[in-house]
Amino acid sequence: MGIQISNLNKDTIKNILSNYYNIVPKEIEEINRGTANIFKITTNENQYILKEFSENRSVQSVEKEVDIINFLSERNIKVPKYLMTNQKKYYLENENRIIILQEFVDGYTMENNSVDDYNKIIESATILGKITKELMDYPELDGGGFIDKNLSKESLNNGINKAKALIENLNEDNPYKERIKKELEEKIQISKELLKSFDFNIVKKLTFTNAHGDYSIQQLIYNDTNGTTVIDFETAKKLPIVWEIMRSYSYIDKDAKDGLLNISTLVAYFKEFCKYVPLNDYDLTYAPYVYIIQLANSVFGYKEYNSDYSQRKLLDFAFFRTNLCKYLFENLDIISLELGKLNK
Repeated sequence: MGIQISNLNKDTIKNILSNYYNIVPKEIEEINRGTANIFKITTNENQYILKEFSENRSVQSVEKEVDIINFLSERNIKVPKYLMTNQKKYYLENENRIIILQEFVDGYTMENNSVDDYNKIIESATILGKITKELMDYPELDGGGFIDKNLSKESLNNGINKAKALIENLNEDNPYKERIKKELEEKIQISKELLKSFDFNIVKKLTFTNAHGDYSIQQLIYNDTNGTTVIDFETAKKLPIVWEIMRSYSYIDKDAKDGLLNISTLVAYFKEFCKYVPLNDYDLTYAPYVYIIQLANSVFGYKEYNSDYSQRKLLDFAFFRTNLCKYLFENLDIISLELGKLNK
């Protein structure tokens, strides 16, 4: 479901398609997926996806995403194709919203932690490696404050303060009040331990490169005949690439659904990625630290559920990430040792 109610109806969509793309739709179907409002358009000859973004989506971000997608497409990475309007632009504006049209990608999607096919898990690392390799030749992207927000002492301290504030403001009738309180206290303790034990100067020695920025199974459209397509490059940025590797693995493997990683599969995932982009010793040794610091300082999911009890999926996501955070904390040395062997 889009994060804002759509301004569009079937008549306005028909007018947009006719006036801007010379397309006559036969069928218009709303699709409930992602943060944009998405409509599947069917004509006599083709199928398309029309997206209406929320008001906070800027023209610059859309232009950046289109440019990256066109760049990757020229390098044989399977990505969606955006269509130009009659005015030779890749977007149009309607009632303070940006609208784009792209070719429909035939295939199927999978949910987080639903893949028990080892080859499909490793394929994700292959795709990530190929994308990252190509993006290294793209003009340098802005980091978007990634380090300050996710990998700094300040981010951990801010996370502690946010967790404490949320504990104080948990609703008395929140059915998960005690569990949420317990898990937030656990994250506070992990954050304090990381503040004492982690040398943040190591962050400067990690490999920073242009990256998808939100790469996970949610951004993959599978087609068993024509291959896998990668979508949603809106948050592409320069970041420590091991964060994206760790995160994407944790979201795809069914073994990790309770936050308990399969370390041997994780190592194989890294090994596959390294066929395309080399990682240094600091990357491999400190990859689990990079990920846990970001997990520890987040209260996402708990806060949203406390404000709206219908957000149970976000609460489950918060539970998953806290389980993952605790598992990583208990196994930091083991994971670091096993990943470090890849450069031996």
